[in-house]
Amino acid sequence: MKTVNGSRVKIGMVVAFENDGSFVGNRIVAYQEWLGFKPPASNITHVAISMGGDYLVDATFPKSKVSRISQDYQGRKAEYLYLRDDSFRDRLRYKFTLWGATQINLDYGWMALLGFYINAIIPILGDNILHSKRDPFCSYLVAWAFRRVGYDLWPGTASELVTPAHIRANKDLEVIDVSIPGCL
Repeated sequence: MKTVNGSRVKIGMVVAFENDGSFVGNRIVAYQEWLGFKPPASNITHVAISMGGDYLVDATFPKSKVSRISQDYQGRKAEYLYLRDDSFRDRLRYKFTLWGATQINLDYGWMALLGFYINAIIPILGDNILHSKRDPFCSYLVAWAFRRVGYDLWPGTASELVTPAHIRANKDLEVIDVSIPGCL
């Protein structure tokens, strides 16, 4: 695992975490592969919005919060994604992060995770019927915040149906190397 240079982690990046091998993580990978995603996208099971450096706006259990990568995700492999858009990078990444932060201290959207499986069983619904805007989950938070600042990176896919794989697979988001050269 590479050592991260915190000064290279910018506000407005999306931090994409690989599967940690947990039961829930393995189910997320299986669902994303069922949707048609392949590695590396299907292996991403959690995403959060970078506040810069070590801090994240994080829709996690039991409530969305500000997290620290070095404490809350120690040992977990992560990729740093950044929107390929100069206007976003110059002006809107701050608003994107602030929109995400408005969702802090809300209950985690566990029911929405179950809603993904219901949608898989009964795809004619075309929606995540158990999703609630009051209970965000990780990929919903990222998609919703991008849309709040005017970027629809997943046209035709409702925010409540966006998975971590949708985010990782998006060609408008580039993987940025934030490691310290020569350090492992």
